[in-house]
Amino acid sequence: MLDWLANAPTWYIIRYLGIISYMLLTAGLCLGIVYGFPHWNGKTKASLYKLHTWLTNGGTAIGLLHGVAPVIDTYMPFDWSGVLIPFTAAHRPVLTGLGTLAGYGLLILIFTSDIKTRLGKKLWLAIHLSAYPVFAMAFIHGFFLGTDSASPGIRIMYVTSIAAVLALTAARGLARRKPRQELISAGGKSR
Repeated sequence: MLDWLANAPTWYIIRYLGIISYMLLTAGLCLGIVYGFPHWNGKTKASLYKLHTWLTNGGTAIGLLHGVAPVIDTYMPFDWSGVLIPFTAAHRPVLTGLGTLAGYGLLILIFTSDIKTRLGKKLWLAIHLSAYPVFAMAFIHGFFLGTDSASPGIRIMYVTSIAAVLALTAARGLARRKPRQELISAGGKSR
């Protein structure tokens, strides 16, 4: 395996890292949404949170490798400023810049989750909801810049990821709304 990696064109490595990162981040986001459903008990909720964190951190780490690997690519090398400064890359600067912003957004999400208690729940939640636009930027970056996007399997992956995030978000909204409606109909007050 190490021999294959050492001799593989960096273009393949960059592509694979991007796809793996996107799939892990999609799974992490979906678990984060599922974690917010109101009916989980403590043990299940703790397991969901642990897996959500692991997938998101892993996807971010692999995504960061995907982001810096073009610096060593011999076919279409990027310079460090094109990788680190959004919208300055020589090749497809807008799409590349969205990938860079997604990477920075993921780092902010991870960092603020680590200091969640210092931020307070409301501020942390406001920041954490930026996971949606970060995910959208990663989707646009991968779908429109990825050389594999014409492949039916990759297209299915992207469409499925968007459908899963939208469906789970809608289900979570309905699940959170239902207890409030039951409380209101029983004569209580909503929050």
